[in-house]
Amino acid sequence: MNIRNVVVQDRNSPHHGLAVDLIIEKGMIKVITKHEGGEKSHKVVSPGLMDLSSHFNDPGVEHKEDLFSGPKTAMLGGFTDVCILPNTLPPIDNRSTLEYILAKTAAQVTSIHPYGALSAGLKGEQLSEIFDLKAAGAIAFTDGLNPVINSELLLKGLQYVQKFDGLIISRPRDGSLSPGGQMNEGEMSTRLGLPGISNLSEKAMIERDLSILEYAGGRLHFHAISAAESIDLIAKAKQKGLKVTCDVALYQLLYLDEDLNDFDTVYKVDPPLRTQEDALALKNGLLSGTIDAISIDHRPQDEESKNLEFDLADFGMIGLQTAFSSLLKLASESLPLELLLMKLSNGPRSIFNMPIAHITEGVPARLAVFDIGESWTYDKKSNASKSTNSPLLGKELVGKTVAVINGEKSYFA
Repeated sequence: MNIRNVVVQDRNSPHHGLAVDLIIEKGMIKVITKHEGGEKSHKVVSPGLMDLSSHFNDPGVEHKEDLFSGPKTAMLGGFTDVCILPNTLPPIDNRSTLEYILAKTAAQVTSIHPYGALSAGLKGEQLSEIFDLKAAGAIAFTDGLNPVINSELLLKGLQYVQKFDGLIISRPRDGSLSPGGQMNEGEMSTRLGLPGISNLSEKAMIERDLSILEYAGGRLHFHAISAAESIDLIAKAKQKGLKVTCDVALYQLLYLDEDLNDFDTVYKVDPPLRTQEDALALKNGLLSGTIDAISIDHRPQDEESKNLEFDLADFGMIGLQTAFSSLLKLASESLPLELLLMKLSNGPRSIFNMPIAHITEGVPARLAVFDIGESWTYDKKSNASKSTNSPLLGKELVGKTVAVINGEKSYFA
C-alpha cells in the first residue's frame, strides 16, 4: 500500500518534518521517499498512538462500552495500542478473564493490552495471581480505578514484580483526606457548595508511594496526576534515581474546575479538573520531561449514570475518538504538536519498555495518518462509543484520523 504526501511527526525519524511518500508491504515500512509534488500537505503521519488507561467494561457492564465498540473508538482516534483497566465484572485478576479479553479483541486493528489486577478481586487485601497473569499477557499490574490504600500490598507488589521487571501502576488519591469529594477543592467548590478533593489527597499518596518504592525497589508508575505539587515530588524522585514514571490525563490539559460552573456532570472526572495554576504546571511538566506520557483515561458512562444531580453522577469522560482534535487545540494554544504526539505514542511505550514505533524504513508499520485541516461533526451518529459523556459531543472539530496501520492490520477512512 502507498501513503502519499504526509509530513512526518516523529522526532526519532530522519524524515521528521518532511513531506514523504511511504510504501508499506506485509506490515513493514519498505520505502520512504521525499514527496516530489508541489502541493502542500495537510496530512501528518506519526507513530501509532497508545493509551495508558481505557475502560472497556467487558465483561460485566457492556452497555457502556464493550470489546468491539472500545477498540473501534480507539482505531478512529488513531490508536494502534490501548491498555485497558482491570475494573470489570469479574475483574481481570485471573488468567481466564485475561485470555477472554485477548481472544475477543485479536482481530481488531487496535491492539489491546489488559492490565492485571494488583489485588485479588480488586479488594486491596492480598496480591492477585500476578505471575500467572503475567504469563497470560498482562502488561502491568494495578487496581485501576481503585487507589492502593493498603501500604503492605503495594510493598509486596513492588517486591514481587521485580522477579520479571514488572510494573506497578498507582492512581494516587487518599480518599480519607477528601471524603465525599466531588470536584477540586478551592474557590469554585466553595462557590458551588460541593465537597472538594484537595491537592493534598494526591500529594500525600505520592509521598507514601515514593517512600515505599525507595525502600522496596522496583518500578512504579503514577497514573493521571493532576496537582502541581505532584510534579515536584516526582521530579525529585527521578533525580534520586528511583524508577518512577507518570502520566497526565488529556482532559487535565484542556479543561479547568471553572468549567463546572453550570454543574455539567460531563466535567465530573477523577482526578478532578484543577485550577489554571495546576494546568500550567502540568504543561511545564510535559515540556521538562518529568511527565512521561499523556493518557486519555477513557471512562464511558451511560446517560443513567451522568444525567443526575451532580453529587449522584458517576465520574468519567470519554476521549479516544477525539484525541487528535484535542491535541491540535492544545498545539494551537501552548504545546508543540510533535511533543504532544510523542507523549501519546512512544511516551507510553517507553514506560512499558515496549519497542518504540518509528517512521523509518525496515521496521514494522505502527503508525497513524491524520488530516490536520479536515473538519467534522462529533455527534451521536459519528461517535463510535456506546457512551456519550464527552464535552465535545455536538461540536464541530478540526483534525481527523484518515488511516491507521498496525502491522498487517489497517484502517482507511
